[in-house]
Amino acid sequence: MKLENPYSLRKGLIVEKIKETTDTYTFGIKTDTEAVPGQYNMVYYFGLGESPITIAGSKDGVIYHTIRASGDVTSHIDSLDKGEFLYLRGPYGNRWPVEEAYGRQIVLVSGGLGLAAIKWVMEEIISRKNLFKNILSLYGSKNYDSLLYRYMYDRWRSEIQFEITLDSPDPRWKGHTGLITELIKISPVESDAVVFICGPDPMVKFSVMQLEEKGVKPENIFVSMERHMKCSVGTCGHCMFGPFFVCKDGPVFRYSQIREFFERKEV
Repeated sequence: MKLENPYSLRKGLIVEKIKETTDTYTFGIKTDTEAVPGQYNMVYYFGLGESPITIAGSKDGVIYHTIRASGDVTSHIDSLDKGEFLYLRGPYGNRWPVEEAYGRQIVLVSGGLGLAAIKWVMEEIISRKNLFKNILSLYGSKNYDSLLYRYMYDRWRSEIQFEITLDSPDPRWKGHTGLITELIKISPVESDAVVFICGPDPMVKFSVMQLEEKGVKPENIFVSMERHMKCSVGTCGHCMFGPFFVCKDGPVFRYSQIREFFERKEV
């Protein structure tokens, strides 16, 4: 969707609110926004400001944002309820290049809140899974209480290989425990796979290293860069990464494009 005015605000009605964790909610917002998997909105509340939030889904005129309370803006938004309004600026950014993986294995790797950026594209991939050789999704969470979208796991597991690991052991958890890199190491990742990754920078860096050990080429790895965007139109320079504006050139990049700048940066 091409924006006629990238600074214009759209009014959105909250029609659904799902509690994910103690500090994270998923909002269904009715709006005329059209978007594609990979894009994000600037979610705005008058008197407080705005925050860049990835779009976690879209259906029947409702878009979904999963928002963790981590500052004044997001904390206030998380206190809103069904029937209240907020405002959106966007959508901005490019999309996940799903067509790159047609006929091959596609691997989705997410860490923490990065699953919100993977969720929509994963559901789109599932809806046309016959176009791919197979689908593998690996999700790492810091602990049991931070797990997102628990109500979706059974459905995802019925469609694809969906695996979860927790950084820390918990008596309530019977699954894999350890870093996401350990889960990648023991998973059936094929050398010609196309990989989509989103998560904290250190997780991305070491996940790529593990994927390369399995023979995956950096040009087949795509990363959604999480940065605090300000203007979202490539003017302020706040989100610059090497020669790239994450807001305008991304947020999805082929890893071979950004490797030099990503590995130069201490993560």
